[in-house]
Amino acid sequence: MTCIRAWRRAGVFLPILCRLALGASAMESITTENARNVVERARIEGHVRAIYSLAWSPDGTMLATAGADRSVRVVDTSTWETIHHLRGHAASVWSVAWSPDGTRLASAGEGGAVRVWDVRTGEAIVVITGSYSPVYSVAWSPSGDLLASGDRYGRLRLHDPETGEQLAAWHGHIEGGHSTEVIAVAWSPDGQTLASGGIDYAVRLWDREGNALAVFRADTSARNDINGVAWSPDGRFLAAAGQSGGIHVWDVAQGEVVHELRIGYSSFWTRGVAYSPTGALLATTGSDHAVRLWDAQSGELLAVLSGHGSPVWAVAWSPDGTRLATGSGVYQGPGGDTAARIWGL
Repeated sequence: MTCIRAWRRAGVFLPILCRLALGASAMESITTENARNVVERARIEGHVRAIYSLAWSPDGTMLATAGADRSVRVVDTSTWETIHHLRGHAASVWSVAWSPDGTRLASAGEGGAVRVWDVRTGEAIVVITGSYSPVYSVAWSPSGDLLASGDRYGRLRLHDPETGEQLAAWHGHIEGGHSTEVIAVAWSPDGQTLASGGIDYAVRLWDREGNALAVFRADTSARNDINGVAWSPDGRFLAAAGQSGGIHVWDVAQGEVVHELRIGYSSFWTRGVAYSPTGALLATTGSDHAVRLWDAQSGELLAVLSGHGSPVWAVAWSPDGTRLATGSGVYQGPGGDTAARIWGL
């Protein structure tokens, strides 16, 4: 592994870059057969507080990371060097999402704003306000015409990403007559259905106008807020990461749980959840500092990846399925492991 130390130039903090020499085998796709051979291939340090979200550009040439230091970083995935350090959020940045064409990046934060950035210039071209509460999640529709977001007051909103115009808004997660926080949103691969997860222990499905389609409930015997949701690439399955330490996977058409993946710790929470591009693998992260790879069809645990020194909040697959990115840190506090790690063969 080679490392380039951080330094300051013209008042700009440049990240530490730690990188393993990448041979031909590093670009081999991760599969159920070789998942046990996955190792850390690169490490990117630059955020000074926890990384809450990360996302690969559609062509895999860039990786966006965001977190509690109020900033978004965009790095070149061929060198892992920073292209843009995007500032403008008033508080922690909880979520980032790329436009389908890879020219824009949306970010949502504690300060209540959703910002749309031109990644060619690093400028914010649209700023969406009006939430008046932290926005925890943002998702770009596959067709590129809608931005969905969810906030602390339980509202889901749809905006035109070109103009910032609000097209729809509704209180989606209700428990005991009160709106509850929306922690996660994700569009189905065909762009016709929006999934949302909240602290009412439910995953809810909506159409493009905000009409309710279905409700999937996780185990309610213990606190089980839904911290993350992910669709399988074929749209048949929906996985949800819960506060009680488990992953539920539903057959969307049948509305039935097909897998309940348990970690085994009563005080453990899961946050990151992502299907590999082929749908064969499911990656999950949580408070025990580990990354887990599961066989999505059988539910078998294939590998546990160790290396992070703090809770792991975020996970994302590269579009070609050869690499996995994860981000960690201490919740809303300084210190801890604030690195993004890249895993591969």
